Amino acid sequence: MSTSPAERTSHPGSAAQPIARNLRRWRTARGLTLSALAEQAGIAKSTVSLIESGQGNPSIDTVWALASALGVPFASLLHDESPNEDVVVVREDADSVIGLDEADLRAGGLVLRHMLTRTGGALIEIFAAVLDEGAVRHANAHVSGLFEHILVAEGAVEFSSESFCEVVRQGDLISFRADRPHSYRVIDGPVRLFSIHEYPTLA
Repeated sequence: MSTSPAERTSHPGSAAQPIARNLRRWRTARGLTLSALAEQAGIAKSTVSLIESGQGNPSIDTVWALASALGVPFASLLHDESPNEDVVVVREDADSVIGLDEADLRAGGLVLRHMLTRTGGALIEIFAAVLDEGAVRHANAHVSGLFEHILVAEGAVEFSSESFCEVVRQGDLISFRADRPHSYRVIDGPVRLFSIHEYPTLA
């Protein structure tokens, strides 16, 4: 019996402690109070406080908002350090699924795996994602100047923002500025895709 992407997701709270630790570290490094960070991220101070204390269970969008407010890569709040080895292999069964909160699960089937963050040259992050048939996801603007390059490995998905609307199918690639709100809508699913986030030089 097959399982949906949501059922294959690791326990949502599995990333709570690394996020709490790294959020506190980066907030302190940026010299921000809880109130200042909450205001810049557009999130309630109580929510930021819960996350930083390890009691919160943030959604993907909440983590994105906090990372953007701090001016750090998304995965910097999930992992302590980026790999510096010359060769890195990430296996498909590695425990790299990003935990989803209940709001994410209700929004439709999405499994997001962090594959790699590399900071030796241009700062990039690589993610693999699976979206269920009929899934729709609305993403908030990422950090200013960030480009998203997406290669569709299976299925077809419509990407749109205020300035474009494109259907991308298996084998196609789309590259766009992701520092403005954008949406994904599955046309033919499930969809498997790989997303590369290219950060601006000063991020």
